[in-house]
Amino acid sequence: MSKKQTLIKNLIFLLLFVPSVFAVFAQTQEQSLGESQQSPQSPENQNQEIPLFQQKQKTSFFNSQNFNFKEKRIFSLDTAYLLSGLKNNGWGLGLAYEQLVIPFLSIKGDFSHTTIFPTSYDTTITTVGISLNTFYYPFNKGLNFLYIGFGCRTDFLMYSGDAVPSDHKKDALIRLAPQIGWKQSIYDYVLIDIYYSYRFSVLSNDLPNFVTDITNNGNGFSVKLKFNLQKIFKTIFKK
Repeated sequence: MSKKQTLIKNLIFLLLFVPSVFAVFAQTQEQSLGESQQSPQSPENQNQEIPLFQQKQKTSFFNSQNFNFKEKRIFSLDTAYLLSGLKNNGWGLGLAYEQLVIPFLSIKGDFSHTTIFPTSYDTTITTVGISLNTFYYPFNKGLNFLYIGFGCRTDFLMYSGDAVPSDHKKDALIRLAPQIGWKQSIYDYVLIDIYYSYRFSVLSNDLPNFVTDITNNGNGFSVKLKFNLQKIFKTIFKK
């Protein structure tokens, strides 16, 4: 083999072998650099993440952080009176304030006003009501969840219209009602109150027919939607 052919073979070998060596070397450097940039987590971080995951797995409905269970006072707008007024071609307003006096036990006061126009009678009925209730919360989660209570309500009724006798334009009604229900906060600003009560009168006059339809005694199941005015005002004025 001549020297010229040997030189050509050596040049071809270098052209094929040397670039492959550099390619393998560069790939090895990139892998080592990537591993050095990905620092392993310290034992302390691992110990912190595992309990957090376990805590999320063990979180139950009653110890969830989505709700403020330790609410000690609630000033709310009761939409039930507004809906009752609209149902009878009128309007209504209901306000309530509840205060946790000691663990498990609260006192609640209500004020309501409605003006309605029953379609079956040519009469305007205006009511003003006040009530006082006491509730027991067995779960001790603030003013939330299951409660059992007892209350007294007084309604002052006033009538006007052609169908109203001149000597019977107002009445007073006092009722007592044991109650059991479930109250829950939603997004801190809205409350859902689902309850069952049994109402009976302790003082009532001979009410006209157009009033007995809205002041029935006996069993009563109701679902109320309330707005937490205390937190709404606090959020507005804090900004």
